[in-house]
This record gives sequence, structure tokens and C-alpha cells, in this order.
Amino acid sequence: MDCYNNTPIVGELQTLSLNRGTYVGYKAQRLQMDGTPITTKADNVFFVVKRQWNDKNALIIKSLIDKYGIKIISMQVKPKDIFNNKEEIISFAKIVQCKNIVISMLPFKCILGKENKFYEFINSLNTISNYYKENGMTLAYHHHNWEYIRLSNNKTRMEELLSKTQKIKFVFDTYWTVKSSYNPIKQINEFNNRLLGVHLRDLTLYKKNIKVLSKDCELGKGIINFDEIIDKSLRVGCKYFVIEQKSKTPYESIKISYQHLKDLKIVER
Repeated sequence: MDCYNNTPIVGELQTLSLNRGTYVGYKAQRLQMDGTPITTKADNVFFVVKRQWNDKNALIIKSLIDKYGIKIISMQVKPKDIFNNKEEIISFAKIVQCKNIVISMLPFKCILGKENKFYEFINSLNTISNYYKENGMTLAYHHHNWEYIRLSNNKTRMEELLSKTQKIKFVFDTYWTVKSSYNPIKQINEFNNRLLGVHLRDLTLYKKNIKVLSKDCELGKGIINFDEIIDKSLRVGCKYFVIEQKSKTPYESIKISYQHLKDLKIVER
């Protein structure tokens, strides 16, 4: 496992399927749910669960963890499963020896519904976080760009999440923060010691007709300064980093991103 100051740069256990993007980390084995390893030139890790949080799947992954010496740093779980399938999530996490449970996104009812739905979600976070803590887990929240939208009180959803929750941690996404025109260093400072992990995801701009749009890309190919972000994240106590990109050529992309971190002297081989 590659580390920077003993902080691992790895992959997460996610509920997303491969056709919705590849989320990879370096120096482990990429695995299928049926237990068949996919060998590649760049050894990557990406577990596909597809919302099947049961002990059978957990035991399959545990056997591969034991075989290849992989450590699961975190599990990224859809919000409805966090609340409705909490017993299964806890059991799964204990089998694969993972202590960090990450809420993957804001529920759609909060994105599309009235503000009261968002505040109901916040209140439920404070309650459910106690359950996970009692079972030895750390509950965290992974954001997108929706959290930077301002509410009727002129505060952003991110500000409210930070001020009105006490026990959850946060997983910082560099792409969505920069896309939202928010300063990533300022965001890290605001997370402070509640920052659990960071998704290292670069952003590049391109033109489509008369519009200027953005998309993610390999680290170093875009506009984000990862040297400063990683340094600041470590200073506030970040526990892990994940190289993230939706790529049609994930094995080539992960090599480019990893090489960029090496060029910055962030990782050494």
C-alpha cells in the first residue's frame, strides 16, 4: 500500500457499478464480486457491491482481502441504506474489517424537495451517527456540488451540515468544490479535524458550442493544485486519499494520476 506520511492512498468500497465510473486506488488487486481477480499492469482496487450489503458478499470480499492483503479504508453507502439497512451495513463492515462508513450523497428528496426535507435529514444524521458509533464505526458524509447552493437564510447546505451536525466526519471532493467555485483550502480549514478523507479528482475546462463546461481528468491534467490540498489535509488530520476519475481507460488514467503524485514527491515507490 502506498502512503504519504503513513496516510494511505487507496480505493473505497463503493455501491456504484462500473458503468457509472471507475474509482480506483493504487497498489492492490482489482476484484469482481464473484471472486475472480482481474489482473492489470497497474494493480488497482475497486469493489463493486451494487447495493448487496449482505454477509455472503462480505465473506467473498473478506476471502480476497485475506488472499491479497488488502485493507478496506472506507465503505461508501447510499443514504437510504445508511438508515434502512443499518444492521446489514454494520455486519458487512465488521466482516471486511472496515470502520469508516461514508454517506455517498445528499438524498434526492433534499436536492429536489423543500428546505424542511434537508433539515430533517440533518436531524436524522445526528441520531443515526450515534448508532454507528455504538457499533464501533465512524460515520462520514461525502459531498457533491449541491451542498454549495444557498438556502433561504443565505447559508449554504455545507455550512448548515457543518454547524448543525456534531459527530459525523466529512469526505472532501476536490472536483465538486472547485466546480462550485469554492476555495478548496478554505473548505479544508472549515472541515478542520472533521476531515476523514479526500477524493483527489482533477477538473479541466472545455468548450461545447459557445458554452464553457467542465469534466474530470487525470491528476495534473487540470487546474487543481493537489500539492497544497494534500499538505493542508494532512495538517488537519486526514486519514486517507482516493484517486477518483470517470475514465474510459481507467488503467491508463490511474498510472498518469499516480505519476503526477510521484512528480510532486507526494508518494514514493
